[in-house]
Amino acid sequence: MPTILISVLAVLVSLGSLALSYASGRRTHMPVLQFMWESGQADGSAPKWWLVNVGTGPATNVVVAQAARTSLERGLNGEVWFNPVLVPSIPAGGKLALTWLGGTMGLDCGLGASYTDVERYFYTTKCGDDVSMFYIGLHLPRWPLLKMHGAKAVKTWWGVEDLSGSQWSPVTPERARRRWWLPQRFGLSRRLGGWADPVALYRPST
Repeated sequence: MPTILISVLAVLVSLGSLALSYASGRRTHMPVLQFMWESGQADGSAPKWWLVNVGTGPATNVVVAQAARTSLERGLNGEVWFNPVLVPSIPAGGKLALTWLGGTMGLDCGLGASYTDVERYFYTTKCGDDVSMFYIGLHLPRWPLLKMHGAKAVKTWWGVEDLSGSQWSPVTPERARRRWWLPQRFGLSRRLGGWADPVALYRPST
């Protein structure tokens, strides 16, 4: 009996060590994006919003979106997200100007960013009323990144000059389904299944 207990304990210790090693490895390349407002500088540069990577790894497949109001909580919680924009990857310590948001500090809306790490695991940042929250998993709508039926739901950053005109690609919680087996802490999704990933359930609003 003592031999069996020792063997079981050895297995448990090994599994615990593997779990700790995996978690530590994930943290070494975990991106964390934050929205930052920067006023105009003395050199004449215009005031603008920035997306800054304060994490330890690059943020890829970054989508920036807006909401009339965000609860700053996991999941969508009644939030309607719209105007998704796909931006370039942001390296650790890097930042990207969100020029299409304009030079006004008070946007009168919430901001959100979904992104993945080098292993394609999702992360989310929500910002509203000068408060930012970071979450593991996807807690914004999962818009298709590539073309569907000849059109894209997500605009590319270099093709968006400003936010004039009508909203595009709004998604309500009723149209964003979460797999029943996925823990709520991961929101709608934990991992991007692949680059093509068309998200067949997505249907644009009419």
